Amino acid sequence: MHKGLFVTTIVAICLGLAAPAAQAQYFKFDNLSQEDIVDGVPQLEVEAILKLFGSLVGSGHYHTADMHSIGGFDIGLRGVIANVPDEFKGLPVLIDEDRVGLAFLHGSIGLPANFELTGRFFYLPLGADADMNLSPPRAADSRGGVTLIGGGLKYGLLQTTGIPKIMLMGTYHMLLVPEEYDFGSVGTLSFNAVVSHSFAILSAFAGVGIDITTLKVNENVPIPGFGGERFTENALHYTVGASVTPFPLIRVNGALNFGEFNSFDLGIGISLR
Repeated sequence: MHKGLFVTTIVAICLGLAAPAAQAQYFKFDNLSQEDIVDGVPQLEVEAILKLFGSLVGSGHYHTADMHSIGGFDIGLRGVIANVPDEFKGLPVLIDEDRVGLAFLHGSIGLPANFELTGRFFYLPLGADADMNLSPPRAADSRGGVTLIGGGLKYGLLQTTGIPKIMLMGTYHMLLVPEEYDFGSVGTLSFNAVVSHSFAILSAFAGVGIDITTLKVNENVPIPGFGGERFTENALHYTVGASVTPFPLIRVNGALNFGEFNSFDLGIGISLR
C-alpha cells in the first residue's frame, strides 16, 4: 500500500480500534501503555483522522454551479491532496507526513427541475505488499478491501443565462471495510453552496461548505472508553477554483480548499450538458 494514501490510514484506524496489539503502518497502538490509552491518546488520533477524512471527502465535489440538463452527465476522475497542519504531524496516525491524498471515480447525471444526482467511488484491496510482489502478483488476499462510497443531490437555485449561477448540494460518504476489521462506522455529511460564472472555455467558481464527520464505535471494541462511543467533528471549508474545456466534452478543473486541513483538488472528465 502506498505510504501516503489516505485509505491506508483509515485501514490503520480499523486495525487499531479492533485490536490494540495489531501492527498497523500508521497507528502504533501496540506501543501505547494502558495508561496512555486511558489518558486519551487514541481519542486524539481519532480526532485527527476524522478531521482529515472530512477534509478529503468534503473536497472536489464540484467544478461549476451550472446544472446538467435532463440526461446530461459528467464522469471522470477527481483527486484531492490535503496538507497536514503542524499540530497533527507529531501524531502516529500521520507519521510526520506533509500531505495525504485520495482519488475518486466521480459521476453525475441531470434530473428534472434543476436537480442533479452525483456519486463517487474508491476501492483499495488489502492484499499485503509481499503478495503484490509475487509473480504473478496477487491482487488481494482473503481480507478483501476498503470501499469508500459517496452520493448526493445538487439543486440549481439560480440558473439564468448571462449571470453567475448558484447551486446548493448535499452529499454523504461512508467507509466500508471487511467483516474482520469491522470496528463501527465512519461517515461524512457535507453541505455546500456554490457560485460560478463562465467565460468562453473558462469557468470560475467559489463555494462554502460544512463537513460533519462521525465515527460510531462498536460495543465490543477492546479499548477502555472506546466501545460504544460516538465521535463527531464539524469543519467549515471554503473553495475557489476554475475549470476549462480545452476540447468539446472534455473538462479539466482545479480548486483550492481552505479549512483546518487545507487541500487542493484536480479533475478530468467527460461532460455532456
